[in-house]
Amino acid sequence: MNSISMFRYILISILFSGLSIAQPELRFDTFDWVQYRQTGKVNSITFGDRFTYIGTQSGGVMRFNFYSERFEEPITRAQGLHSNTVTAIHRASNSMLWVATPMGLEYSINEEGDWRFIDREQLGLSLGTYIERIGESEHYIWLDTQGLVYRLDPLSGILIGVMANPDEAVLWSSGLLRFKPDLSELLIDYSFMDGWMTDLQNLIRSNGQYVTITTIAKDRFGEIWIGTEDGTFFRGDPTMKSMTPFRLSLTNNDVQDIAGINSFWLGGRQKQLQSGVTYFDVDREIADNYVFSETINMDQTSIYSILEMKNEIWFGGDNALLVYDKKENYWRTLSLRLGGGKSLVTTMSEVGDDVWIGSTHGITILKKEDKKSILSQVETYFDQIYIYDIAVTNNQIWIGTDTGLFIYDMNKKVIHSPMAYGYKSDDFIFPIKHINFTTFAQDSRKIYAANRSGILSFNFRNRKWSNAVDPSIFGGLEIRSMAFHKNILFIATVNGIVQYDMKNNLMDVLNFSFIGQVNDMYIKGRKIWLGTTEGLISYRYR
Repeated sequence: MNSISMFRYILISILFSGLSIAQPELRFDTFDWVQYRQTGKVNSITFGDRFTYIGTQSGGVMRFNFYSERFEEPITRAQGLHSNTVTAIHRASNSMLWVATPMGLEYSINEEGDWRFIDREQLGLSLGTYIERIGESEHYIWLDTQGLVYRLDPLSGILIGVMANPDEAVLWSSGLLRFKPDLSELLIDYSFMDGWMTDLQNLIRSNGQYVTITTIAKDRFGEIWIGTEDGTFFRGDPTMKSMTPFRLSLTNNDVQDIAGINSFWLGGRQKQLQSGVTYFDVDREIADNYVFSETINMDQTSIYSILEMKNEIWFGGDNALLVYDKKENYWRTLSLRLGGGKSLVTTMSEVGDDVWIGSTHGITILKKEDKKSILSQVETYFDQIYIYDIAVTNNQIWIGTDTGLFIYDMNKKVIHSPMAYGYKSDDFIFPIKHINFTTFAQDSRKIYAANRSGILSFNFRNRKWSNAVDPSIFGGLEIRSMAFHKNILFIATVNGIVQYDMKNNLMDVLNFSFIGQVNDMYIKGRKIWLGTTEGLISYRYR
């Protein structure tokens, strides 16, 4: 080993000993956890052997396979990044991937996980100074900020020097355009696909909306890649002279509800200016976005619940109902009277020709066909009561409220309390605090009802009640959602997820910070999908 190699080995050893690995845990593979978010604008583009890596404002690093022309799992906080805001990115000639965030600089030897972190203080970055471009020369990695460049060792990331300009020729990956250049010479040669147009300075959507170009890169094949402010990026074919748009972004990072079987409809609270509804194709990793400000007959509202039916999809909001006609590709907005003041549609269930709508002020029943309200004893009984969840079984409608658990017998048209319905097993103890039943889960044999005092189960065949899960398993916290697969019960509380093996009485707590608060869960195959305050997250469980 020569002196330079020995020096680098020592530096790497020192650096690695003081760095923490931000991935969930070593027992998880790199993409066991995957996080999908609203990406925001494209800040930087770089190229590997198989992927175009796209650094985004809030969606981490998008990975676009340029051979298959499709997205694969993004690199986010779920893989160990310290932030989902990526200001610059560079894939080096030695296959290391370098990612800059407002918190500092991160690099990975395998381009996917095992991220090493260098905070901004170690780099000597002043407050308010961010890394805008990353590049490499024959001997160094270079960081470009406004005013200064930073020279780093290409294997360890240790700072070597700071200067006004590089003293070697540097191959830079793209960063944000600092000044708006004249793009006419580039854009005039290309035709834009999928309804996009250009005025030779900006890009224009099919609806006439102008979209600013944020970064431009050129790969080794001579293809031009363009990133934009709304997260769309374009691949330019130099032979066909065509620009094809690609995008994988949610309309909202706060996902309150998930609906669908093979693909998902997603909605959430409005926290961004450009919010709406997302249709997410799970298998192909393609997202269609219905943005409130761009979609006809779609009024702006937070989305708290979604119901997918044969011909329509209903989205429950603030005193409002959005209805999407799947066949006609048509939206409309209906105002709802749901008690006094502002009322949120918390849950919806299809019951024959009707839809039961639960809200923060009671229950409303609408006809599916004409959307007209049906007056019934149910509305009167639950007037001004907070409805958390509604579940439909063969002959019963289960209603979880802030005042307790109720069962509506559809045959007899009677509302029962749980203690007056069915039979008790020998070891059954009904919760002392018979309030705030927040969510249900069911399989072919049983339905599970949850509150802070425990999770109850009801056997459909023998009509017996049992204590399914002791509150010590989930800490007696408020349960936001449950999902059931074979013997595994997933319990989402306000403080993470409990994976509980009911057969073997084994539990695993999953409370990584990147998950946020889980609002809804859906199991598909060996993956559980989570609607969270940090986006849509999938977890491949074993």
